[in-house]
Parts: sequence; C-alpha cells; structure tokens
Amino acid sequence: MLTNITISRRFFSTTLSVCAAASLAMGQIKTEVDPPVTAKIDANTDINVTTPTNTFFGTRGLSQTASAEALGEGRLIFAMTGSWYLQQREFSGSPNKDANIFTGIGTVALGINRQIDLFASLSGFGSTNYSSDSAAGLGTLGGGIQGTLPLAPETPIRLAAQVGIYQGLSNNAINHNHADGYNYFETRSGLDFMAKLMQTLTLGQESTGFKIHLNEGLVTSSESGTEALLLLGAGGQFNLPTTTLGLEIHSRTPFKKIAPDVDPLWVTPSAQFRTPYDLNFTLGADYALNGTRDDGSNTRPLEPYRLFAGMAFSFDTEYGKRAEAKSKEQKEAMEKARLESRNRGLSNQINDQSHADSLARIQQRNQSDSAAAEASAKARQDSLSRAAKANQDSAALAESHARLLEEISKRSDAEKQLLSTGLLLLDAVYFETGKTDISINSKPYLNIIAKMLTKYDKLQIEVAGHTDNIGSAAYNQNLSQGRAASVADYMISVAPELRSHLTAKGYGLTQPKADNKTSEGRKSNRRTELQVTNKEALAEYNH
Repeated sequence: MLTNITISRRFFSTTLSVCAAASLAMGQIKTEVDPPVTAKIDANTDINVTTPTNTFFGTRGLSQTASAEALGEGRLIFAMTGSWYLQQREFSGSPNKDANIFTGIGTVALGINRQIDLFASLSGFGSTNYSSDSAAGLGTLGGGIQGTLPLAPETPIRLAAQVGIYQGLSNNAINHNHADGYNYFETRSGLDFMAKLMQTLTLGQESTGFKIHLNEGLVTSSESGTEALLLLGAGGQFNLPTTTLGLEIHSRTPFKKIAPDVDPLWVTPSAQFRTPYDLNFTLGADYALNGTRDDGSNTRPLEPYRLFAGMAFSFDTEYGKRAEAKSKEQKEAMEKARLESRNRGLSNQINDQSHADSLARIQQRNQSDSAAAEASAKARQDSLSRAAKANQDSAALAESHARLLEEISKRSDAEKQLLSTGLLLLDAVYFETGKTDISINSKPYLNIIAKMLTKYDKLQIEVAGHTDNIGSAAYNQNLSQGRAASVADYMISVAPELRSHLTAKGYGLTQPKADNKTSEGRKSNRRTELQVTNKEALAEYNH
C-alpha cells in the first residue's frame, strides 16, 4: 500500500538537499579499519549481508511493494521520500490543468524481534499553479505492525501479514473520485484501516540475488459513501552488490466491483543505491496503464506518470552485542577443546608408563624362577624398588600436571591463544581508513599485549599485517607493511626489552583467511596478527 508523505515544492527540494548533505557528512566521519560494503545482521539469519532495500514506509521491499521478510531484531530505519506529477488534463474531481502536485512521506520503522516490525509515517503535500484554497498542508498520519512467520532461515519463501491505520489530516484530498490518484493515501481526510498479506520468494543471496514479492490487501474507510478497496501488488527485485533494480505493478479497485481496466493500474520501475554508510537512495517513476474512462465522464484514474526520489538511513542497534556474544562463544569453545586434548595426552602418557613398568616386572619374575633363592629374593627386591619408583614417577607426573593446569588457568585468553597456537589476532587494533596510524582507542589494548609478551623472552614474534583485495596489490602490500611496523614500534616504545624479539612484515592481500567476495570475508581478511616464528620454543611454556 502506498503511504507517501505529501510536502510542498520547497519541502521536496529540502528533502533532496538533506540526502546529499547526510551522505557527505557520513563520508567525513567514517573511520573503520578498511572501507567495507554495508554489512549488518540479516533479518532471518545471523550472517552478514548488505543493508536491505526499503519501501516508502520503512519495511523491507521495493518502493510500494512490501517484502514478507522482517527487518530483523534491533534494525532501525528512518526514511524520507518525495514525489511529483503534473496534472495534464482537467476534469471533475481533479486539480486544475497544469497544476504541479508535490507529495512526501517521512517514516520510521523498527524491528522488535526476528518476526515483528513496527512502522509509522507522516505525509504532507504542496503544489504550484493549483487553484485550490488548500494547496499545501499535512496529509496522513499512519502506523502499523508487520508479523513474519518464523520459518527456517534456509527456507527461500517468507510469509507475512501487515495491519495499519491511517488518519487523514488534510482539508483537501486533491483527487475526489474515491480510489483515483497516485496520492490517494497521502492526502486523506478520513480514517482508513488496512490489512495486507505478503509473500516473498528469494533466489540467491541478499547481496546478489533475485526476489519476487506478492501483496494482497484490503482497505476500509470511515468516510461516508466510500467502498472497501482491494489492493494488489507484485514486484521483481534484482540485487547487485551496491544497486537494486525493481519492477512493480499495482492495482487499486473497489472490492465489490473489481475493474482494473478503469480503476488505478500502474507500473513502477525503480533503482535503489546502497552506500557503504547504511544510507540508501531511491529513484523511480510510476506509469499509468489505463487512460481516460469511456463512460462519458471524461475522467481518468491516474495521470500518465509520477516521479519520486528518497533516502533511507538504516542501522542495526543490536549488531555489536550479537557479534561480541558470538566471538566469546567461539573463544570459549576453542579453549575447552584445547584443554580436553591436553588432558587426554597427559592421561595417555601416564597409562603408557604404567603399562611399560608392568611388562618389565613380569619379565623379571619369569627370569627369577630359574635362579637361586638369593637371586629370587634380590629380584623381588628390585621389582619392589621399581614399583615404588614407578609410583613416585606417577605422583610426580600428576603433580606436574596439576601445576601446569594451575598456571594455564591463571593465563589470560590472549596468552592461552598465543602459547597454544603460536598465533594471536589483534582484534582490538584499528586504523584510520587507508592509513597506518594506530587509533588512540587501540593503544590501551596494545599496552596490555606488550607487557604480556615480556613474560616470554624466548619467543621470536612477527607482527603480520594483512588486507582484503580492495585496491591494487602494491597498495595493499605497502599499507600492510606500514600498519605492521606501526604496531611493532608502539609495543617496543611501551616495553623496550621487546626490541630483540619483535619484527614486522606486511603480507598485503596474499594470505586471505576468508572469501573476499563477501563483506564478512573482507572484514576477516583485514587484520593484524602476532606470529611466533620459533614455535619449538612454545613447548617450554606448555609442558
């Protein structure tokens, strides 16, 4: 259902200016490790995907065709859209000829959880060359809720329902032929109730895939003399890494007298451009598929075309919390597996030693059967001595094992990771985009790491810099070498005794650990690590 905000020409121009200014401001303040493609938590899974496209009223989908996909828990969207059309013919119930009609809508939407979304909107309108006494003003205040069935994330089909209520604030409905006019829902003067069913089929991934959206809705109004309206919509959505191309078809007709050939029927091509700053821009047009009615009224449901443009700012308020919890869970699982493996190794070592001692005692007893009583007594004495020695060795090994476990329990997560694998990801080190200067927020973390390394003076450690594949190989090689050197120099300034133990080396884009085709993969590949180059020395700190 179309719920655009109607605004004056001045307000419409302001909308476009705000879009440009917001994009410039976001570009100036962004300081991430390397420039990513917009990546947030998906509405149905916890994988990273590009920022979803949005309808005029903030939910997912194309311009006027809603998707059955939920926004996702914590996703907050602010959107503004402006539209314009020219009244080319004058007839009863429409504006005068050559009137310019401007409308606009401001929307806020929030994903309450993984299935429920809330949205609200306020519209306004304005005009030029319009003979009406009410040529500008507020249009409609609306809001609603959308619920999506909790199907499995890997299911390609999504099913949802949406309900909304819209209170008209306008003294001028602009078009007075009931269901006619692009701006029907934007300049209402009564109270409308809407219910809608949505279905979405997804082929491929969110960043590069194809979607089909189907909408079926029913609208009733408190205005006297109005009939219930049937709303039908269908849209095809083709996603590219930074652009979404859409083609929609819409119909609005009385429910008891369905006649799409003489009631509003239009097609909408559109493009949404997704920037790396959680900011989407939309451009599109509505084209009428029906002309003048042949019932003698000389009216037509829609003007030949309408143009629109807008922007939406979208961000995930829960992303950091979920990412932190997932990282902590992975680290705990790795540490548990490592300790279990170490315990199994120690247990096997003790069992092998006891088994060897038992075999030696049996062999000694067999040999003593043919010896003299004195030799037999001596052999038994020797056997008892060996048994006592074996028990002492077992007790010493168990005590050593206990001391090792106590030492390990006192180590930090970073120490455990470095000493067990010879590799430590410096996940709290950040740089200005395209620069080698260490962020001030990274220095307290590097202070801790530097002091930790002074405890292990027998380790030779390399600071390794890595990048993704954005940019040339030479650019990424120089960038990674500079960042690695910055980290090594800073830690030496904190702990000068590390000077003979630290080296720096940049690997550029040559050693990715994830797929550079995805934003999550590129993010993982942009990293700074500590690598132990003499790994044989690790045994002294682990046994």
